[in-house]
Amino acid sequence: MPTRAIAIEDDEAVARLIAQVLTAHGFEMCGTAVTGEDGIALAKREVPDVALVDLGLPKMSGEDVIAAIRQEVPKTMCIALTAVDIPARVLGALRAGAAGYILKPFHAGELARAVEDVLRGDSAPISPRAAKVLLAELRGDAPDQRNHGPPLSKREREVLELLVHGHTYADVANALGIAEGTVQTYVKRIYEKMDVSTKAEAALLAVARGLVKP
Repeated sequence: MPTRAIAIEDDEAVARLIAQVLTAHGFEMCGTAVTGEDGIALAKREVPDVALVDLGLPKMSGEDVIAAIRQEVPKTMCIALTAVDIPARVLGALRAGAAGYILKPFHAGELARAVEDVLRGDSAPISPRAAKVLLAELRGDAPDQRNHGPPLSKREREVLELLVHGHTYADVANALGIAEGTVQTYVKRIYEKMDVSTKAEAALLAVARGLVKP
């Protein structure tokens, strides 16, 4: 049986693209909705295997839609769609019950694969290694069950906090009165200590661990 899917997306062009791509890759599209309320009703009516939910919906937030679907239709897995890689939003979606998230704009040819990855348990685009640490934080595992690595220095925390809030390397250098090359050195150390490879992963884990306020 093909995987049954719905899309809850207020941009009708994006919703059509999602439907076309997933249908072309063997998914059965059960419908699309442009509002959270209609999306929840669609999920309850169709009981799909997966629901792709835009976080930027009007009136009702994507996080609330995901939480409602997970409560009303627990068999349906939800995947968050977001145009902004803001840790607080991503964490909010995961806490609401999302199985993973996909960043927009996405390449049409990669969407189906990304959905399949999430359904298999790989919460793209977070690396599996970082995802395990993030899930431990969200589950509230005891501190001795977590592997946080070496502690960050005061300066590394300052650099990380600025990066989490969207500042560029140049912004960080100006704010802290250091060279941009020095910022890059700090970022490399942060990545090594946190065992991540991208700013998005570092930001997600930093917020999850309470190192930085979103």
